Amino acid sequence: MNSFGTGPTLREASPWLKDDAIRRARILEVTERNSVIEGLPPFTAETRSKIMQQLEAMSASEPQPKPAQ
Repeated sequence: MNSFGTGPTLREASPWLKDDAIRRARILEVTERNSVIEGLPPFTAETRSKIMQQLEAMSASEPQPKPAQ
């Protein structure tokens, strides 16, 4: 039987997720790209700022990663 959940978390394993600022920038980049693909106009500076504020607020409410042992 496999034992799941015993390895590193996704955040610990992925360089994109280790640094909060890089992670938020990547989320913003992918979100804008996907929106443009769907036919929406590129984000304005104001929209980028609002989304980044929302991402920062969400990051503050996430559980913090456990310290490395």
